[in-house]
Amino acid sequence: MKATYISFTTHEPRVNKIAPMLQSLLDQWPADRVLLVIAEGLKLPTFIKNSGIRIVRSKDYGAFKKHGPLYMDLGINRYIVVDDDTVFPRGWFENLLFWSDRLPGHVVCGRGRIWKPADDLHYPNSYSVFAGEISKPVLCNIYIGVGTAVFSREYFEPDVFPFPNRSFTYSDDIWMSAKLKDDVRISVIPYNKEEHNENISKPKDLPYAYDRDCLCAQAMADGFANKNKALNEHRTKILARVYS
Repeated sequence: MKATYISFTTHEPRVNKIAPMLQSLLDQWPADRVLLVIAEGLKLPTFIKNSGIRIVRSKDYGAFKKHGPLYMDLGINRYIVVDDDTVFPRGWFENLLFWSDRLPGHVVCGRGRIWKPADDLHYPNSYSVFAGEISKPVLCNIYIGVGTAVFSREYFEPDVFPFPNRSFTYSDDIWMSAKLKDDVRISVIPYNKEEHNENISKPKDLPYAYDRDCLCAQAMADGFANKNKALNEHRTKILARVYS
């Protein structure tokens, strides 16, 4: 099987703050298979330049850049997306790949959301499924990027690229979930590897995850308007993930 990469992006308010997050990746993943995909003009601090990770410059598609390496002729088939404001415990990525191998045709992730069929697709009406609260995989309508997710190139519809214009308020999680092929499912997987009886601690949000520049804060401030717009634009695909 070809190598699996970890991909993430960051932007100017955060680039000097991500050392703990980056170290949590390098503690459990080869540096040359960690990709930071950043806007063309973003200046990098020394600790990133000296880390050994691969730096990929891209047009600024906002949070969508974390998916960029797949479409930049880098020969990447399977990759894990992570957020720049989270510290990941040892074993977290091994557990993701363990379940990804067991669930072919599924995007496996640490967190997802579900809507009841009769509900309006209003974001607060959904409920979250989290890896630490389940003992077996649970099908979800969308994945939540903060929980990390494993993707394969062939899972996406051909029109997934180019990404929408740069925006930190349009939900990349919803849009990328909707761009999966019809036969691809999204499953939140449990922390523990049932065959090994191994418990894995929870990823830790860094303090700046809740700063004013973050996606969550902006989404709440605008009453989830952009998330609701994205949900309704892709209504059929979103509901089909669980209810078809």
